[in-house]
Amino acid sequence: MQLEAQRVGPVSLSERIAFIDVLRGMALFGILAANMRAFFAPLEAYDNIRALFPGHADTAAQFFVDAFIQGKFVTIFSFLFGLGFAMQMSRAEARGVRFLGFYPRRLLALALFGIIHGLLIWGGDILLTYSISGAILLLFRKRQQKTLLWWAGGLFSLPIVISSVLLGIYYSRFRFHWMEPKPPDVKKFYAIINIYAHGTVRQILAQNWVEWKQALPTQLFAIYAVALFLLGMWVWRAGILQRFDEYRPIFKRVCAWCIPVGLIINLYGASLRLIVPPGVVSVWAFSAGVLFLPGAHILSAGYMTGLALLFMNADKRRFLLPFAAVGRMALTDYLMQSVVCTLFFYHYTTGLYGRVGPAIGLVLTFILYGAQVVFSNWWLQRYRFGPMEWLWRGMTYGKFPAMHKDEPLPPIEARTIEAPGFLPPPIAFSAADGAQTAAAPELSFPDSSSGSTPQSRP
Repeated sequence: MQLEAQRVGPVSLSERIAFIDVLRGMALFGILAANMRAFFAPLEAYDNIRALFPGHADTAAQFFVDAFIQGKFVTIFSFLFGLGFAMQMSRAEARGVRFLGFYPRRLLALALFGIIHGLLIWGGDILLTYSISGAILLLFRKRQQKTLLWWAGGLFSLPIVISSVLLGIYYSRFRFHWMEPKPPDVKKFYAIINIYAHGTVRQILAQNWVEWKQALPTQLFAIYAVALFLLGMWVWRAGILQRFDEYRPIFKRVCAWCIPVGLIINLYGASLRLIVPPGVVSVWAFSAGVLFLPGAHILSAGYMTGLALLFMNADKRRFLLPFAAVGRMALTDYLMQSVVCTLFFYHYTTGLYGRVGPAIGLVLTFILYGAQVVFSNWWLQRYRFGPMEWLWRGMTYGKFPAMHKDEPLPPIEARTIEAPGFLPPPIAFSAADGAQTAAAPELSFPDSSSGSTPQSRP
């Protein structure tokens, strides 16, 4: 009886923070799986991958990604961005630090990483988008809880309203010429494949520039992503994470509803993408498009609450904790995925770009992610931060912290201030052992200072 009580007993605050790291770390698998088709094929072919790989195995693999992964884990990452924002603000309040004194520098550093990533490594970068969304989020830092929900709801409705208006215009006599559907330009796809599979470094970098420029309109996703950030911000302020165990019944209900409803919507959308040819406008295709984002968010809620319920069980928690290291090194691991995949697929090494389809890509996803779990745990046994988290932290605060665990950290002096009424009680922090007592991830990509333990396309 006592053993059972230990298994289902209250989750400590440090374990709740570890849950965030685990959630973020496992989300990186979904980010990699969703991005993989843009590593071995052109970004322009992202939504028309069957034009290049029509085989049964590749079709089945892509159906799996579309139904269970696509859009779900960028939702989780965006949600964690907002939650981390609120935690960071709470920590600043607890220390008496002016939030706007350092956070804009943090966003500028993230934008710089994103531009370098997009231009020199891979054009499907998400970091620049997140930095823009983070800047917009600053406007809401002192808003009341109900204001966050109203704005989130309004932003969630934008794609549905805009899509409905455009469909109405398309079927009216006011249709614009640019609204006419076009079949995939397979010839252009193969021209891009030839550059990445056989081109020189200069040609590859030039094509990176072209694809990065063409992807710039997707930065508009930053506006929509703010809705997910606001939800994460609302969850932290509501004290849900602080009172984890009290919400177990709610987590069970959310999981029981969201997983089946989310699966039905996503299986419907993935099936229609197989049936409706690319470039064809129909009410069926429109319905799948309109339901894509809501379906992704609903299934993501099921994933998150389901993982929370597993994490509350001590026996299952120990199997999840290794993924926390990936979460603490999320920025490093996200960029590592781009570096490793482009080095592997491009002419830099194998030149397999355009020759590997979704089926093999899914296998490689499991292999690379498994290696990242091992590497991240090995690294954090020796160092306090991931390499990129260390650099990001130094650029944010103007001082680079001790990297190795054997090096002492200076004590953190914090004065007590009265926090605004909408913020939860501040968390106590200590630097005696180089880690916060309850560390707060400082965006969806943390600074890896947590003592417990960027999907590039929407």
